[in-house]
Amino acid sequence: MLALKSTELNLLAASLEAAAGSLHADNATRLDSWQQLEPLTSASSLQQGFRTLVKYNRPVVDMAEQIHKVSTTLFDTADILRTLESYADYLEKRADKSITLSVMLHYIASLSELLDLMCAREINSLCTAITPEPLKHLRDFGTLSASSIHEFHLVNASPEIRTLAESNPSMQILEAGDGSLVASFGDIDNAIAVTTIVAGVGSSNPEGWQTYIDRARTVQESTQAASILWLGYQAPDSLPAAVSGAPAHRAASDLHNFQAALHTRNPQQKKVVVGYSYGSTVAGKAASTGALHADALVLVGSPGAGVSHSSQLGAPVYAVTGSADPIGFAGTQYGGIHGADPTSAPFGATVWDSASNHSGYWDDKEFLRNLHEVVKH
Repeated sequence: MLALKSTELNLLAASLEAAAGSLHADNATRLDSWQQLEPLTSASSLQQGFRTLVKYNRPVVDMAEQIHKVSTTLFDTADILRTLESYADYLEKRADKSITLSVMLHYIASLSELLDLMCAREINSLCTAITPEPLKHLRDFGTLSASSIHEFHLVNASPEIRTLAESNPSMQILEAGDGSLVASFGDIDNAIAVTTIVAGVGSSNPEGWQTYIDRARTVQESTQAASILWLGYQAPDSLPAAVSGAPAHRAASDLHNFQAALHTRNPQQKKVVVGYSYGSTVAGKAASTGALHADALVLVGSPGAGVSHSSQLGAPVYAVTGSADPIGFAGTQYGGIHGADPTSAPFGATVWDSASNHSGYWDDKEFLRNLHEVVKH
């Protein structure tokens, strides 16, 4: 079932076109009657009156033009929709015979949803004379399905993101920009839980994105729920640059807004935020400066979350730093580069044991089991 019906759009467009035509005809009749009266007098007051009538009638003319443009938009949308309907009709008759055809049918439904959104934005622009803000963040798409959002971004994506999408067909793009990517794995619209993974140093470099994608997919498979790779900020590009807390400060509001958009789409869904390396500093800053929509925070290989105690983060906190991870030297129970060590006893988090080095958590079965328990319970 597609989001729109071409027959209904055509009927609405025809009705609006008739209304625009009626307004134009009425306006032409009024102008003609005024023009017939104008030569009958040379009084300046009446001449001015005729000009004033024409001026006051202008909004009616503008409205007729506006209605005509809206009807044209609806007619054009209906034309595109008819093509989608013909494909959908063909596939629906055969979808039970092939998984591939079922996938294609889902793809067409996503295009229909996206067409609905773009049509609405165009009409809104025509009726308000306000150019809509670009569709960039998850919140900009309202409740549009993740698959439809993916199709929008795929059309507008950079070559490197398109290549990643082709290489990772299970990935759905939720946000994309210069040096940023937010992508989901699993059904974020219907999953009972979703894990947002905030990456750290160097994660704005597209050359390393495949590694982060693999980790997010591992989390999705291990938790048996949906996962989101959040590379939605300009991360420090080196360890020396990561000494600064400025990138985390700037990213905190973006992460907060993203989690709020997730909550709006599915308020009942459990939401876990995993901050990895410098990403834990970002997650900590977002959680400590506002009500981050997260039912749990997991700080992985963390140099500090910018606070001295887990109670300042507004959700249950879990922390793990592998015994082979040198980032453990970044902080102590008394403080550090970005606050107290989250795995120290005074910090108050639930601490997991691990023998991992800094990049090994995603292959650590014990870590993944612990994460599964947090996500599913």
